[in-house]
Amino acid sequence: MADRGTTKSLKKGLVVLKTLNEKDDVTVLMLSKQTGIPRPTLYRLLNTLKETGYVTTGPNGDTYQLTIQVRALSQGYSDEAWVTEIASPILEKLGNDVVWPVGIGSLDRDSMIIRDTTHQTSPLSLERGYGGRRGHPGYRVPILATGMGMAYLAFSSKHKRDSILDVLRSTEPKEREAASKIKELEKEFQQIRRRGYGLREGGLIPKTGSIAVPIMYEGEPLACLNLHYILSALSLKQVVGRYLATMQSAAKEIEKRLKKVDI
Repeated sequence: MADRGTTKSLKKGLVVLKTLNEKDDVTVLMLSKQTGIPRPTLYRLLNTLKETGYVTTGPNGDTYQLTIQVRALSQGYSDEAWVTEIASPILEKLGNDVVWPVGIGSLDRDSMIIRDTTHQTSPLSLERGYGGRRGHPGYRVPILATGMGMAYLAFSSKHKRDSILDVLRSTEPKEREAASKIKELEKEFQQIRRRGYGLREGGLIPKTGSIAVPIMYEGEPLACLNLHYILSALSLKQVVGRYLATMQSAAKEIEKRLKKVDI
């Protein structure tokens, strides 16, 4: 009986997700009319979906909408496919052109995850020898402490950005504190959009800096390209002057190819 009840709850939860995907920001009464699910049951389902990060309440607290985490449900295969088939060859060429290590990362709930990188082959990488760890494919990095994460947020729509920040405010204290500084963050996002790239100097990987540009798909960032450099070897002005246009060109080429396929 327990298994049967759990299965029924799962089915109802999926119906709720599907309905919210079709008509966002709705009340429990509207959901009940749309789905035929009683309101007491809906409250239980919505509370569970909120706890797991897939649903959030609207501005007034009486409506419900999906969060950006829902997109992760479909990312497992497509991310791997489009990175392998489209982005990796362009990333390899970019790495050859700039020599400094470059990488591509995308959102994974409360972090950016490295999808591909040239750290293994770049002669200028400080991360060679770390194997599958720091800076390599599969490695997760904080959103607010990286140029890649900040660029991703800055070029996202406000709704998407707010959803990501809501997730971050429910994580560890350090991230929660950083994500709560709304005015400071919005000011930085404006600067990133104006100059065209996200920035990190030191911090996560000492002695290095990075700049990151977005890869846009259907009006939202799908991922970011990132370039690492050694702080003692180059100034930010030199990095931007020498490599920003090349990185943006590579991002545009990925965007162009993405338009030709269904990801």
